[in-house]
Amino acid sequence: MFALKNLTKLGVTSAYAFCRRANIAVSTQLVSTLQHNTKPFSTLKTDGKSKLGLEEARRTNWEGRVDLAAAFRGLEMMDFHEGICNHLSLIVPAENGDGEVMLMNSYGNHWKEIEPESLVGINEQGDTVEGTGDVEISAKTIHLGIHQARPDAKCAFHVHPPYTTAMGMLQDLPFGMYHQNSLMFYNDFAYDREYGGFSQDITEGQRIATHIKDKSVLFMCNHGVMVVGQNVADVFYYVYCLERACMFQALAMSTGRELTKIPDDLSRETKIIADKERHLYSGPFFESIKRVTGVKTSKTLQ
Repeated sequence: MFALKNLTKLGVTSAYAFCRRANIAVSTQLVSTLQHNTKPFSTLKTDGKSKLGLEEARRTNWEGRVDLAAAFRGLEMMDFHEGICNHLSLIVPAENGDGEVMLMNSYGNHWKEIEPESLVGINEQGDTVEGTGDVEISAKTIHLGIHQARPDAKCAFHVHPPYTTAMGMLQDLPFGMYHQNSLMFYNDFAYDREYGGFSQDITEGQRIATHIKDKSVLFMCNHGVMVVGQNVADVFYYVYCLERACMFQALAMSTGRELTKIPDDLSRETKIIADKERHLYSGPFFESIKRVTGVKTSKTLQ
């Protein structure tokens, strides 16, 4: 059962919604606690501005919705999803130009049917201010904590790709520099060995952030993976290439033969080049995902 003390972290609207579903009476004392203890994730305002021009805000918000919807559909197409579970988030300007919102998927939608308009915008207090529907509690708590701790990470994917997830289930944590794809993640991944069950408190996101630190990838052992970056195209590309790297390594390991590790100096040099040229691959690749998934890309902004 979700502890009432944890509702103070989720925003007033979300707390009410949860209490209704769980048949929990909302006391006057609890309402007061919620109203005074919701902490804005002000770190999401990285440009120092609270307002944008309305037209620019709405355009950027819509473009973010298109990208995130395409990512959901593309990951579903690759079977990187977990039914209607797992979650992606993106920080964008609010539609009204005042501050920023965190776009996420509302609970219950199959990833194949997600449209730009079906995404939910969550404000600084953790309340839904754009769209309708409830965001899964574990999704909200994890992503709020990640974005608070990593304001540079505008985009975060938590998914369970088969080979990547399997690699995090092995006792010796074997992921290494054995394939060209692996070199994209040289010194850019970390492990969280402390699986603690379902997340129900924003502190879980903060705890995850202490493990990922400044890295792009966190193997969440016995669970899945968290991948973060500055935009949807980069993170989508990371997730795809990471899964391929883990697949190649797992297949090689299945032979029972010794694997050949790429020398450290070559791994380092290749990583530098990969970072510099990433946009040459991630952008066009993701544009192709938009096309093949058929996500709607245009909208009349009124």
